[in-house]
Amino acid sequence: MIDIAALRKLVESGELLVVIDAAGVVVEDSGTQESGPALLIAAPVTEAVKVVNGGLVHDSVDRDTLWSVENFVLGPEVVMALDEGVITPGELIEAVISAGFEWRVINPSSSSI
Repeated sequence: MIDIAALRKLVESGELLVVIDAAGVVVEDSGTQESGPALLIAAPVTEAVKVVNGGLVHDSVDRDTLWSVENFVLGPEVVMALDEGVITPGELIEAVISAGFEWRVINPSSSSI
């Protein structure tokens, strides 16, 4: 869970970027030199992804269109624009958009996606 008030304290203490991992934990390094108000650091999915219905595997999902979020990187302007509360990493994606910002997706092993 991500506590927006705790993120604001980081910004108020001088943090230029707030980095959150996919589990919602604040971390030190985003793994990228890219910058922007709202970045999703994501990598292509390499694991098998299956469609299950009624407990039975029905199909495989095309992994070419899937990405796995590794980190969220937020600039201070984004953090300060977010509504107070405790949210999940999934809810963070929508909260940033609702605050008027666009996510930029970055593949850490190459340039922007």
